[in-house]
Amino acid sequence: MKMFRVDPLLLLSVLLLMGVGAVVIYSGSGPLAESRGLPTTFYIINHLKKVALGLVCMAIGLKIDHKRWLNWSRPIFFGGLILMVGVLAMGLAAHGAKRWLNVGGLEFQPSELMKIAIIFLLAAKLAEAGEMIKDFKVGFMRPLLLVGIVFLLTILQPNFSMASSIFIVCIVMMYAAGTKVKHLALIGAVGVPAALLLAITSSYRLKRVLALMDPSGHADSSYQQLQSLISLGNGGLFGTGLGQGTQKLGYLPMPFTDTIYAILGEEMGYLGTMLVLGLFLVVMWRGYTIARQAQSRFGRNVAVALTTALGLNVFIHIGVCTRILPATGQPLPLVSYGGSSLLMNLFAMGVLLNISNPDSGREIKESMGGLV
Repeated sequence: MKMFRVDPLLLLSVLLLMGVGAVVIYSGSGPLAESRGLPTTFYIINHLKKVALGLVCMAIGLKIDHKRWLNWSRPIFFGGLILMVGVLAMGLAAHGAKRWLNVGGLEFQPSELMKIAIIFLLAAKLAEAGEMIKDFKVGFMRPLLLVGIVFLLTILQPNFSMASSIFIVCIVMMYAAGTKVKHLALIGAVGVPAALLLAITSSYRLKRVLALMDPSGHADSSYQQLQSLISLGNGGLFGTGLGQGTQKLGYLPMPFTDTIYAILGEEMGYLGTMLVLGLFLVVMWRGYTIARQAQSRFGRNVAVALTTALGLNVFIHIGVCTRILPATGQPLPLVSYGGSSLLMNLFAMGVLLNISNPDSGREIKESMGGLV
């Protein structure tokens, strides 16, 4: 397999997004590090270490023929299930949730791994269904059961935003694979009331929804989003300049993770945010093009899901920062401070690049999910 045969625009866009992220993290993290008695370069150095590890993950995804993920989809999924159960039993507790595992001093979020695992397994199941994808049991109920298990384990952490993201991505994949629309419509009839029930039966989720509708009456819950809007407003068209933003000076929580888009807008302005959005649009354009040109049904399904997952995460992050969605902890993919999300997103981009290579996936047979 030759490196130059992968999609160059996708690769370039991913690298540029990481570059922009590193610049904004360096600018946004210095004051916080200094206030904690740390060197101003503390967070950017940690981030660059994660970027280096993430690039290894991307190289692995790029190098391994995506046929292997079809063959390994089941053990990867069951390994993910074990980790998801493990995080509920002995995960690190923070703010009333258990979302992280500590292994050998390293913390990671199993739900990020499970998102990739369910994409691989569901893509394999849908590909193997062939023409039976239109069947209610084969193309709808069986895939939905897998998705439901993952959704339930994620909600129990609790992590509503991650659970919702996984669910939406899987439904989009089912639609793209050929599941009947009238079958998928049943999910809306049940899912929307269920989502509303989950929102109103959880005090912290209900507060966030109410804060979105009436920020003045729920100052504590709306504080982060109001500060994000101030940050974006300060930037104007051209921005205040790198390092010149004021909202990172103790006003905006998590200035280089969950609200990095606001810092980007303040220091690089509207033009800077449009540059980043343009790069994400290129990634999505190339991702869906790769899906359309994939050598196999499995490759097509995976490409659709990975592209949709990234786009959905971008939408949620920006939606929170611009106050069109309730507040939730969602980093901006490839841009925010490094962690499980960065590593898994870079691995996902590596897999997508591998699918773009016409030499990859040639050995996938029709019975395994090849194209008709």
